[in-house]
Amino acid sequence: MIAIQKVHSFVSALNYNDEKLRLPDKSKRAELLAHNFLGTEKDEILEEVKLINSLNTRVKNDGYHVALSFSEKDKIDDDTLIAIADDYKKGMGFTDDHLFLLYKHNDGDDHRHIHVHLLLHRLAIDPDNGRARLVSDSHNFQRSEKLCRQLEHKYGLEVVPSSKEALDRAPTKNELEMIERTGRVSERMLLQEKVKLALDESTSLDDFIKECSQNGVYLLLNQSETTGHISGITYISENGFICKGKKLGNQFKWGNLKSKINYEQSRDRTRASEANRATREKFRSLLERDQRGEKMDGGAGQTSRSHHEKSSSSSPNDGGASRKGTESRSEPRYSGARESTNGIQKNENADHYQFSDSYSSSSRSISSNSYPVSDVDDEEEERKRKRKWRRRR
Repeated sequence: MIAIQKVHSFVSALNYNDEKLRLPDKSKRAELLAHNFLGTEKDEILEEVKLINSLNTRVKNDGYHVALSFSEKDKIDDDTLIAIADDYKKGMGFTDDHLFLLYKHNDGDDHRHIHVHLLLHRLAIDPDNGRARLVSDSHNFQRSEKLCRQLEHKYGLEVVPSSKEALDRAPTKNELEMIERTGRVSERMLLQEKVKLALDESTSLDDFIKECSQNGVYLLLNQSETTGHISGITYISENGFICKGKKLGNQFKWGNLKSKINYEQSRDRTRASEANRATREKFRSLLERDQRGEKMDGGAGQTSRSHHEKSSSSSPNDGGASRKGTESRSEPRYSGARESTNGIQKNENADHYQFSDSYSSSSRSISSNSYPVSDVDDEEEERKRKRKWRRRR
């Protein structure tokens, strides 16, 4: 079970789902499974929303919109879908007093994967004082991911590895739909397979570099020029597709990778530097463009810039640390083996409008005269966070 969350305008989410109810093809129309509004006509729903919004005019993102997607192995009837949605709603801090609508969507390319859209109003009237209380969206991702695992156990659903447990970053919804439409996998998924093949044949850094090269994959290691310490890795395909290790999955991050290839800093320092020089020379123009300010994005695309515009999760967030402050963000959030940010290229499926995801990678420069390469690993990031925390105290 995967939850794709978005905190935004209730009305815009309502418009989106209402359009699904009115699709020309009756077999693809959404179904309204459950609600607690006085009426189901759009005008009636909007009247109730307007009334409760008048009690707290400061709230802009008054809607909590989540798509719950299930494995094709999960055989779930409508009553069970309603029960799961109700448990999810309460697990995220909503009560029976919060207005909600639950839709079952039937217009996806793959009808084997059930998914529902739960639309909740974040305000509810407190019966004790008549005031409108707001459900916070702080730490939404972590709470939702934990809740999904609990609901999988309760209802006997296919278990999705958590973002910390998943070795491969799961295919995004867009990538799955791309396979259905075209029969082709994304560049990111293809890169995953090529690097895995190289890993299976490697017992040293030198082996890994050579095996990757034979598979059309080139490495940029985030290596300190003074100490030789490596803190991250970026992969580049022959055709110019760039992706950080963590965007492929946990096993591709340098922190996990180095033990598999028996890396030793003193012994392998020179070989890592040679690999970096070779990759920078091969992709000089691509990396120079990035150095001038064009971001490197990991995802599905064709060549150079177009690759980066079609990225692919979330993102998860390897974990996607949530931010406090609830009224300024409307990006989708993912619970399951993937994470999200925003910015993926739309395709003909309208679901992308509401729940698009990409894995954007920002670059870092090793020094003033070097090309940007990869992210630092989780341990380094954690050390930086602790240092910042101590300074704030």
